[in-house]
Amino acid sequence: MRVGLAILVFATVVLPWSVGYGGGATMTEVTGQGFIANFYHTDDSQKKLGIVVLGGSDGGKPDWLATALADQGYPVLSLAYFKVAGTPEYLDMIPLEYFDKPITWLGNSEKIRRAMIAVVGVSKGAELALLLASRKPQIRGVIAIAPSSVVWQGIPKTFWPPRSSWSLGGQQVPFVPYVYGKGSDPNDVLGLYRQSLMQKEQVQKAAIEVEKIGGPILLLSGQQDNLWPSAEMGDMICKRLKESQFKYKYEHVKYDDAGHTLNEHYMLGGTSDGNKRAREESTKKMLEFLNAMQVE
Repeated sequence: MRVGLAILVFATVVLPWSVGYGGGATMTEVTGQGFIANFYHTDDSQKKLGIVVLGGSDGGKPDWLATALADQGYPVLSLAYFKVAGTPEYLDMIPLEYFDKPITWLGNSEKIRRAMIAVVGVSKGAELALLLASRKPQIRGVIAIAPSSVVWQGIPKTFWPPRSSWSLGGQQVPFVPYVYGKGSDPNDVLGLYRQSLMQKEQVQKAAIEVEKIGGPILLLSGQQDNLWPSAEMGDMICKRLKESQFKYKYEHVKYDDAGHTLNEHYMLGGTSDGNKRAREESTKKMLEFLNAMQVE
């Protein structure tokens, strides 16, 4: 029950974003393709790379971020993978095979250039984005906001026995289970994650093989993240990339007074000014990253 109480706090997170969306993109609901998504695009004649956007533990379609990126002229697929009709109700054993069709569909779209695809994920979506990119060569770049260096236990209806967030071929993707320390606060979600990261063997087995990603990586995190230790996990990702002599560009930008959301309108750690600054600066970093991919 203690784990359940803590994870329910995590599961209610909604991450707003803003890049100055002006409503210039056209939205089309994708149907009959084996996945649930909205597709945003403009009439810009210059074809750009396609972007798949993955939300966090709130579930549903992350339209709030997809529309912001679409306003910059990028074709964007706002993809749901749980907690919406036609998808699982809980973030538990989500099949990685589910993502094959949307990636192929976007890659074949006449709206994008040279089948170039980037994935942008937030929180649990960042974990998923890095995991997918490490396994799918069609993905040519990743932006991970509040990233994770490992695959975590899922967020199911019942928490025992523990199971992975993701599956492949019907089998669990190796994961780090949640572990409470003796006498710990059941509502201290950050403490839960930090305690769980002390399981060295499980962390090693569940580490995302980011060195297999076939393109550049941008990690964005808040030093005052009070939901999970995204800054520390981002550093773990960079350490793995450095040790593997990763051949693409990668950068981890950490914002001193910002929390999990990098957004002053819904704060999970940090100060209002710190989160506002992080939102504005990270927006510029994201667009610089995507524009650099665009001209490659």
